[in-house]
Amino acid sequence: MLTAEVIPIGEKNAVAMALQREGFEIISIREIITIGGELEIFEKFFKMKMERFTINVLPEISSLTDVEFYKPVTPPIIPDKYKFFIKDILFLEPPEFF
Repeated sequence: MLTAEVIPIGEKNAVAMALQREGFEIISIREIITIGGELEIFEKFFKMKMERFTINVLPEISSLTDVEFYKPVTPPIIPDKYKFFIKDILFLEPPEFF
């Protein structure tokens, strides 16, 4: 499952409920809303293209510490009907340890 952080505008619970109706899973609601779902739902809803990347988070230790993740290769577009409710969406990448 892919996850992302949504920065809401206004009432967080209302934004979360609206995203849930669109098919996203609500993982947490705090200052930001963490949502999850399949790759296809993110690409369709935010009209973007994502690609899979792999990084080694502990290169000094082993090649067995490769982590796969997805990130946008085109910028996400917030749908018009949500522009007054969603400020931004962020896709976090795994940390790299040196």
